[in-house]
Amino acid sequence: MSVERILHLATSVQRAMVAHATREVPIECCGFLIGRDNDVFCAVEMDNVDRSPVRYRIDDAAHLELRRVLRGAAPPLAILGVYHSHPQGDAYPSETDVAEAHYPGWVHVIVGLGGRLPVLRAFEIVGATVRSVTLR
Repeated sequence: MSVERILHLATSVQRAMVAHATREVPIECCGFLIGRDNDVFCAVEMDNVDRSPVRYRIDDAAHLELRRVLRGAAPPLAILGVYHSHPQGDAYPSETDVAEAHYPGWVHVIVGLGGRLPVLRAFEIVGATVRSVTLR
């Protein structure tokens, strides 16, 4: 039996992700979720180096630099996951999202902009298995 994962994501962080997603339309936005345990303290915007409306890619050097900065944080902080947007779609992982989810412990938050209002949903992706994560 698996335990439901709950991610604590402040309203201010959710608003920041939606604002980032809206600014980047028509391309997917992307960024990292920073915090400790299951508590996200901030979202760090990153450039989508693919500049694509249907996929995102974060620059490897920028990812490594963020990890270096976080190692020096006191108290310690970590990358808990990643967020990105679906400018014309819903907040559910695409086949590409699933295929390119290389960090099994990370949470993937998707901002869906395909409806009347933005929708945020979170997932754990391990191999081909996608499980919902509760946002609080």
